[in-house]
Order: sequence, then C-alpha cells, then structure tokens
Amino acid sequence: MEKQSKILIVLLIVFLICVGVFWFQFNNNVSTFMIVNETHVTENSSFSGMLVDSYGNGVANQTIAYHEPGGNVGTLTTDENGEFTVELAKYLSNSTSDNYYGDFKFSGNGKYRGCAYEGNVTVGI
Repeated sequence: MEKQSKILIVLLIVFLICVGVFWFQFNNNVSTFMIVNETHVTENSSFSGMLVDSYGNGVANQTIAYHEPGGNVGTLTTDENGEFTVELAKYLSNSTSDNYYGDFKFSGNGKYRGCAYEGNVTVGI
C-alpha cells in the first residue's frame, strides 16, 4: 500500500472518531439555560421565557417548576420551540413580599441537564 493511502485511511479514522464524539456530546447530557423576558409585570399581564440548550436550540416539551405569588408551586410545559408563557400574572394585595414568580427550575432528563433561573419576575398593580 502506498504511503498516501495509509495517511488517507488514518485521517478517515480520525474524522469518524471526531464525528462520533460530537454526536455523543450533542445527544447526551447537554447543558441548558433559561431566559425570561421580563423582571416586572403588572397584574393580569403575561410574560414568557425560553428553555435553550447549549447549541442554541429550544428544548421542546419539558416541564418547568416555579414559585407563584402566595408560595404555591406551579408548573409549565415548553412548546415545540422551547418557549413558555405565564398568563394572567397574579397580584396578592395582602402580601407585599411574596408577589413574584421565581425559582424557575428544569430538572433535566436523559438528554438534557437541569438548570435554574434564579431571577424573579415581580408583580405590581
């Protein structure tokens, strides 16, 4: 076998290994993060956010838990683009310190690592 053929075979093997490593990283234990588009909303308005993987793609059909005004825990499901919306934000007139949505958490699954949005979205009148 010629020297050029051996080099070509070695380069082809290295290329296939690189493709395999990328494919594995792309499909297993991918990092995620959340973006929320508001930090303050008025009562009965809505705000949205997005769950994104480290490749910039929206993470579809995943459940996100979050803190609601009054201390309740709510859940959302992302749409096919990874977006989620909180409709009709609640304002509790008897509680001034607990009128926020926050602690957004995605627990992760086999393909995606979990993440949290540590900011709050306060609700005013």
